[in-house]
Amino acid sequence: MVSSRFLSLKVSFSNLILDRKPSLHSHSPLSLLHKSLSSVCNNDSLLSSPSLTPPTPKKVPYRHSAHGVVWEDPYHWMSNTKDPDLSTYLNQENSYTEAFMADTKKLQHKLLSEMKSRIPPKISTPPERWGPWLYYQCMPEGKEYPVLYRRLKRGGNSWMETVAKYVGTDTERPEKLLDWNEIAEQFGYVHVGTCRVSPDHNFLAYTLDTTGSENFMFQIKDLRTGLILPKVRVDGVVSLAWAKDSQTLFYTVSDETQRPYKQVTFFALKF
Repeated sequence: MVSSRFLSLKVSFSNLILDRKPSLHSHSPLSLLHKSLSSVCNNDSLLSSPSLTPPTPKKVPYRHSAHGVVWEDPYHWMSNTKDPDLSTYLNQENSYTEAFMADTKKLQHKLLSEMKSRIPPKISTPPERWGPWLYYQCMPEGKEYPVLYRRLKRGGNSWMETVAKYVGTDTERPEKLLDWNEIAEQFGYVHVGTCRVSPDHNFLAYTLDTTGSENFMFQIKDLRTGLILPKVRVDGVVSLAWAKDSQTLFYTVSDETQRPYKQVTFFALKF
């Protein structure tokens, strides 16, 4: 039995980290590297660290206790992402970083341009055959997120392809099932965790994080109409699995610590 899993399409880059701490030896390899990098960005032959003071976060007394061990955590207040002081501190950190790395702007643009030139304009995963369909993901040119497509398999004798030919449908044209970019435009951010197509290929269930908190909700899309089914939203979903009847969806949910604690739950579609 072929599962309905999909390959996640991810593009990642290694971060370039420059250690800007002054060297104890003026002719050490690290010092020479600093001078070389600095010369790319400006005409100065020596690398001079900017006279900036990094921001310092506030400390709030807080005591943890677990398993008979007690320890202090003055930065526990940062776990509250809605604290306005956290947003202020992060903005200060970003401003400090930009000022500290100001003399590497040209190098940063050069590296970014080189990375982009090595990326194909369109990236696509190999199609995965399931029944009469070929499912695949594609990263459109100029977009940040992938799109999930499917198309009928060529040369097959399936009843779906026969019906499509009879009604004059273009079986070669891909069908867009889920566009991450459209969701990101709506919420500003998106992370799709899991996609599961029902065995009858009529429904798509997927988990969605639109805040960056990794607290996923699941939605069900009717692939025949393109509409999201109302009143089926559930938060804190970890995993999904369809039953063979394509009407029942099993899923696990997480607790307040984002750990799965209900092993199996079911949701029955009603029409």
